[in-house]
Amino acid sequence: MSIYFDAITTVLSLIVLVRYSHLVVRDCNGTRLIGLMLAATYLLAQSSWTAAWFMGNSWGRDWANYVWFLFNSLVFILLVKISGDEDER
Repeated sequence: MSIYFDAITTVLSLIVLVRYSHLVVRDCNGTRLIGLMLAATYLLAQSSWTAAWFMGNSWGRDWANYVWFLFNSLVFILLVKISGDEDER
């Protein structure tokens, strides 16, 4: 059942990746760039971890956990940036 939830978020992240790629090319700013990095990092982390899990590769799962750490860090950086933008208004 978990694989279905992973598929939903993977499709959503592909949509966000395409959308933010367009936005960054059109008008690059920090929030859009972080959004693009988030989508790319999520796809890398999710696909790496899932592939390693299916193959029983513990080193691959460990590596994917570091990518998840990067993804989580980018999420909080984006949240801090958004809260800072609201303070300036």
